[in-house]
Amino acid sequence: MIDERIRIQENYDMTMETAIDEAREEGLVQGLERGLEQGRKQLICEMVSRGMTPDLISEMTGLTIEEIETLLS
Repeated sequence: MIDERIRIQENYDMTMETAIDEAREEGLVQGLERGLEQGRKQLICEMVSRGMTPDLISEMTGLTIEEIETLLS
């Protein structure tokens, strides 16, 4: 009976640890994606402020005109 309770508790602990690890990993990925998005937006804004056209920015960055316009909005 005690062994069964210990086994159940260990399974619960492992499940919770796995869930926490997965949530932490997902949070890190989301944070990195947001950081990259902010960096792209800053870069595009700087390029526009220096007089670059959306066509040139697209050519240089590989982003579509629509992606550039979205980042600027």
